[in-house]
Amino acid sequence: MHSSHLKTLFTAAALAATFFAPAGESHAAGAGEGGSARPAVAVAPDYDQWIGKTLVRDGESDPVGVPAERLVHERDIPEPYRIVRPGSILTQEYMPDRINVHVDDANRITRVTFG
Repeated sequence: MHSSHLKTLFTAAALAATFFAPAGESHAAGAGEGGSARPAVAVAPDYDQWIGKTLVRDGESDPVGVPAERLVHERDIPEPYRIVRPGSILTQEYMPDRINVHVDDANRITRVTFG
């Protein structure tokens, strides 16, 4: 095998290791050098208190009978963010500061991640 083929093979393997790293590991630039790069799928610890609460989308009224402390209003989610519904098709670009708010069919928050 030519050295150019080996170089291509090793480059492809390195890229695959970067993009398919398990959650909790980071191969991002700056990680391990005192950097603060987040892992590919990081749980958003400041927002895990939202799990189980109902998301109220902009322009919607608060649901009747649900206490205010059980609601999260879309206007209170810092940007950038995206709401992820069951079966959603998502773009694959990684934005480390974007908050992904996963909801079920009843708009209950099931998971909050960065990416």
